[in-house]
Amino acid sequence: PYSVGFICFAGEEAGLLGSRYFTENATFSLSKIKFLINLDLVGTGERGMTVVNASIYPKAFSILNQINAEQKLISKINSRGKAANSDHYFFTEKGVPAFFFYTQGGISAYHDVFDKPETLPLTEYKDLFKLIISFNKKMMQ
Repeated sequence: PYSVGFICFAGEEAGLLGSRYFTENATFSLSKIKFLINLDLVGTGERGMTVVNASIYPKAFSILNQINAEQKLISKINSRGKAANSDHYFFTEKGVPAFFFYTQGGISAYHDVFDKPETLPLTEYKDLFKLIISFNKKMMQ
């Protein structure tokens, strides 16, 4: 059996400061992390979602797609390669398998005065988290 942990970081926009610090000063061995899922920009989803690091971990991406096809949750899951654009990055650099999920469609506000909780439609929020739960269960087998 595995434990599921949740962690939040600060300083992403200033250069991923929180996640960099954590990976450089971890209080446990990062090798104990079986798979990391980074959720950032998941408030929409009308046009599907993208998975950063999908091409690095094709087996895990295939599992994610298989679950999605069986449960018919997200309209489209796009694959993307490695990117240093969110908190998963330094984990990947330290050898921790990681995906960064972000949704697409809906509002276009991003880091401006309209980018606030009340403007998020949360269109695919429930389906995305059903997918994440099923993916975690499968990855823990």
